[in-house]
Amino acid sequence: MPAMLEDPSSHNPPPQAHVQAAGSLTARHTTLPKASGAGMTLYPITGGPSSVPKDLIKFLHAEFSAEIERGSTYPMEQPMELEQFAQYWFGTFCVLAVLDEEGRCSHICNAGFITTTASRGKGVGQAMGEAYLEFAPKLGYKYSVFNLVFANNPASIRIWEKLGFNVIGRVPKAARLANSEELVDALIIGRELGN
Repeated sequence: MPAMLEDPSSHNPPPQAHVQAAGSLTARHTTLPKASGAGMTLYPITGGPSSVPKDLIKFLHAEFSAEIERGSTYPMEQPMELEQFAQYWFGTFCVLAVLDEEGRCSHICNAGFITTTASRGKGVGQAMGEAYLEFAPKLGYKYSVFNLVFANNPASIRIWEKLGFNVIGRVPKAARLANSEELVDALIIGRELGN
């Protein structure tokens, strides 16, 4: 839900209270009474469209455009262009509701990281890892596991060890990599998340 629901062509400036409140807003989890106790997490978005994944904006734009075309809930006559929608929906303040898709292992997460060639050796990997450890528990994850940390990548291994990960397994000769004539072992590393 965006902060304002009027026609975006009206150019009415929204209140600026969100700027002061942004730092104090956190995700909120709730249980849906009509969905057999299923959960939902509501994420406040105060950083504008640039803080939202582009694929998510495209998906929501398509959903919103279909709603406009149905013509029963919003004042717009025609769907907006993608960029106009992104600014309209996320420009001031938005709360994004995500249904919890609980599975037996849905409390476990992982991620993929890449540091550009020009950024290597500057602590970028460490900073990304720290951000991951901050965000993952806020999204409800309890444990993190990476199953393909190649044994011939000491920089990556050092970062994860500094961040509290431990080797919990090893897959011998798991990968044929360009930087090795021999097959390379993959380390499986993991750690609990949160406090």
